[in-house]
Amino acid sequence: METTIPFIKNNEFDYSWLISFLGDGYKKWAWLIFIPIVILIVTAVSNGANITDGIDGLATGTSAIIGVTLMLLAYVSGNYVFADYLNIMYIPNCSELVIFMSAFVGACVGFLWYNSYPAQVFMGDTGSLALGGIIAVFAIAIRKELLLPLLCGIFLIENLSVMIQVSYFKYTRKKYGEGRRIFKMSPLHHHYQKMNLHESKIVSRFWIVGIMLAVVSIITLKLR
Repeated sequence: METTIPFIKNNEFDYSWLISFLGDGYKKWAWLIFIPIVILIVTAVSNGANITDGIDGLATGTSAIIGVTLMLLAYVSGNYVFADYLNIMYIPNCSELVIFMSAFVGACVGFLWYNSYPAQVFMGDTGSLALGGIIAVFAIAIRKELLLPLLCGIFLIENLSVMIQVSYFKYTRKKYGEGRRIFKMSPLHHHYQKMNLHESKIVSRFWIVGIMLAVVSIITLKLR
């Protein structure tokens, strides 16, 4: 049960190392650490996509950007020549997953046609949770799950904004008798709405940040 650590040379990491203290034969118990990690990753990314889905086109466009990046990572990981040149983990037949991710990106772009501001259709929790779940499982399948905090930075910051807001509100209510807020409203995209920025401008800027994170994620193939 190996994965890839970004920004590090010879970057393959075996999850079983985390339980090496169990002594000889510890590798057969690697699933004890791998399953909780998978649950954490899928839950976090799905929740992040769900929280991001608050403005027309935001979650859909961000997911499409992430999907294109994962598609490229899957292709190079499944190609022996590229994998050897880039010194990354070679996963046989991994490039076949490019077809699935292409369908995913195509579905996002098609949906975005009608979901862009002003939206004519909405995905709801069922759609947004599915987007995050697909992204998380795909990243795990191509052994790039540790890259998700960077690649899914938009989802991460949206998640953190809610956690920070709620935690600070509860803390100040307990300490001062009244709850105080760091953001005007959470998740983060609603904070910018409260600053009177138009939805389209917020979404466009989040997409730009998402593209920048995607580029940096791709650069990690050589930047180590």
